[in-house]
Amino acid sequence: MESTQVNWTYEMVKVVFDMNGWLSKLCWMIFGAAIAIPASGQMEASIADETMIEWSDSRPLEWKDYTYRQIHQKGSVALTNVKHSVKGYLRNGLPVFEIKVLFRKPYSWTSDTTNLELLGHEQLHFDIAELYRRKIEHEIIKLQKKQEKKAAVYRAEIKRILGEFNVYSRRYDKESNHGMSKPEQERWKEEVMLELKQTQNN
Repeated sequence: MESTQVNWTYEMVKVVFDMNGWLSKLCWMIFGAAIAIPASGQMEASIADETMIEWSDSRPLEWKDYTYRQIHQKGSVALTNVKHSVKGYLRNGLPVFEIKVLFRKPYSWTSDTTNLELLGHEQLHFDIAELYRRKIEHEIIKLQKKQEKKAAVYRAEIKRILGEFNVYSRRYDKESNHGMSKPEQERWKEEVMLELKQTQNN
C-alpha cells in the first residue's frame, strides 16, 4: 500500500551525555507541521555528508568520530550527543513512524582519544538510545494493532517512553559513576546488551 504525503507532525529529540555529568539533559523540539518536505529529508542529507551516524550493531563508535578537545581538568572527559529522530505520516488512515537514533559528530568530543574504557561508556549511551527506540516501535505497533487513529495518542506514548529513556540514562551515569566504576559499568553493559538481544526481532 502506498503512503499519503507527509503532512502532519514530526519530533526531534536530542540527548547530551558526558563523562562528568556536565550536560546531561533532554531537549525537546515541539511537534510542528512538516508540510510538503518532511524533516527527515534534512536528516538523511546530514547522514549522507557524514555529520551523523545512525546506530548499527555492526558500526560501533570510534574516537575518530569525536572532535578532540583539550581541557584544563584532571582525568578523561567525553561528551556524546545523541538524537532520536521521529518522522510521522499516514498509511491507510493510521499513523506510521520512522524512528532513527543518530550520533551527532559535530557536537560530540573527547579529551582523550586513547581511553577505551571511556569510549565503551559512551558507546553504551548510544546503545541505550537504540534500546528505547525499539521500545517506542513496540508501543507504536500495539497501538496500530488496536487501529488507533489519533496522532495525539501516539505522541503521548513517544513522549512517555523518551521520558523513561532520560531517567534510565541518568541512572546509568549515576550507578556507573560515569563509567569509572568498572563492576557497575560491566553490569550495565550486560543488562543493556541482553535487552537489545531480546528486542532484536520485536
